[in-house]
Amino acid sequence: MNHSHTDYFSSIFQCPLCDSVPMDERDDFLRDVRYSIKRYGKGDMLVAQGSVYEMLYIVIKGEVVTEMSDEKGEFVKIESIKAPNPLATGFLFATDNSSPVTALAKTDCVAILIPKENVFLLMSKYQDFMKAFLAYISNKVAFLSEKLRLASLRSIRAKLGYYVLKESKGEQEFQLKMSKEELSRLFGVSRPALVNVMMQMADEGLIGVDRRKILIKDRAALQRLF
Repeated sequence: MNHSHTDYFSSIFQCPLCDSVPMDERDDFLRDVRYSIKRYGKGDMLVAQGSVYEMLYIVIKGEVVTEMSDEKGEFVKIESIKAPNPLATGFLFATDNSSPVTALAKTDCVAILIPKENVFLLMSKYQDFMKAFLAYISNKVAFLSEKLRLASLRSIRAKLGYYVLKESKGEQEFQLKMSKEELSRLFGVSRPALVNVMMQMADEGLIGVDRRKILIKDRAALQRLF
């Protein structure tokens, strides 16, 4: 293992699956990991849709985008994964572990690949790794459930009304966690379209907008949007 591999491999503890492994267990953890390191150029495919997913991919450099093709052959972007983060953790231990997405390198990338059997060994031996792995999968399920809920809402007004009420957590005023650009990507709309609807709702007295600060002015009216 050359020096660059050592540097890359040590960065595994920056990944949310591994960062909770206690410092006094990390040397043992590294000795127990069976891995390979792969480099990908921009546009290269890491995983093909429909292929059997038997390795845990941890992107430790660069950015990967996942997309899914429909019956017509059209591609839908699912998400972007920036280093240091794992890829498609939820499918590794599925009964049908064929990948539902294609993963492409958006930039030059480096990934650590760990066989499924070795991941299972690490989970059984290192409790903190197992907890982090399960939490990561649970958070992904919650995120995808939210995307499905938003996708079921037809209009930008409905999406925005639902989102601001959920994010407000019952408070009259709160700060958006996402930028308008990030929010438009979550909604699957353009940023100008989102901003236009947001300003319309502000003019109608439903909300107040000051950069990321949102003021709920008419909660009942927002609830009627969806």
